[in-house]
Amino acid sequence: MFKHELRFGPAGMPIGCKGKTLVEGIEYVSKEGLNAFEVEFVRGVRIKKEIAIEARKISEEKNVLLSCHGPYYINCCSPLKEKQNITMRNILQTAEAAALLGAYTIVFHPGYYQKQTPEKAFDNALEILKEALRKMKEKKIKNVFLGLETVGKKSQFGGLDENIELCKKLGLQNARVVVDFAHILARGDIILKTKEDYEEIFSRLRKGLGAEVLKQLHCHFSGIVFSEKGERHHVPIGNIPPFKPLAELISEKKYNLTIISESPFLDRDALKMKRIVEGI
Repeated sequence: MFKHELRFGPAGMPIGCKGKTLVEGIEYVSKEGLNAFEVEFVRGVRIKKEIAIEARKISEEKNVLLSCHGPYYINCCSPLKEKQNITMRNILQTAEAAALLGAYTIVFHPGYYQKQTPEKAFDNALEILKEALRKMKEKKIKNVFLGLETVGKKSQFGGLDENIELCKKLGLQNARVVVDFAHILARGDIILKTKEDYEEIFSRLRKGLGAEVLKQLHCHFSGIVFSEKGERHHVPIGNIPPFKPLAELISEKKYNLTIISESPFLDRDALKMKRIVEGI
């Protein structure tokens, strides 16, 4: 059982790793001094059972907390049966892989409005996710949260408050908000410049879901380029959004976050963030 603590790691294989396998990637980040790793299934869920079992063993030995990012093709808001079926398949495949890996959460973007009202998009997402949880229970998939990632575009459903409301309906034993700080900024949900701006996120989570959600809050961090429509692309960590105020808040409040670097520099920026926090 992993203990609650501040964790840093990359989204996918670390840059300097000469190996090609997931096991080698986990071992590499551990040697670097990192203790989290997000397994990327963004283009589809493909992993052999024996590799997943070996990766789980190594992650437990090295105290590297695993999570999984589901395919980009997930859209829980679609009213179309074909799209709903694809979404269900991708959620369940990611959850099955996570269960084998011992990953504690599966991360995905909830969906798109697609000319629907926010209320209708919410209702569609809620029904799909309830059904996904029912099927996960049928398959005896345990100890895997649905990780609802805050989205970065104004056309996407899944802002901070929307994801909090979804988690309320689904129950904290089933679903958690995944805070992507760059996305929150790019979508215009909260302007992130100061410690107080970052604390607004944690305050909303506490108010909506209780302090339990902050025991090991799963997060993404990177720099970001955005327009009036929202996110364009991720960039290395810099001043948009600034990491230093968040680091100061983490140190002050003793927050146990899992911070996954989605910067193009992956593990290098994960280490950079870790060192900034340690230097405060």
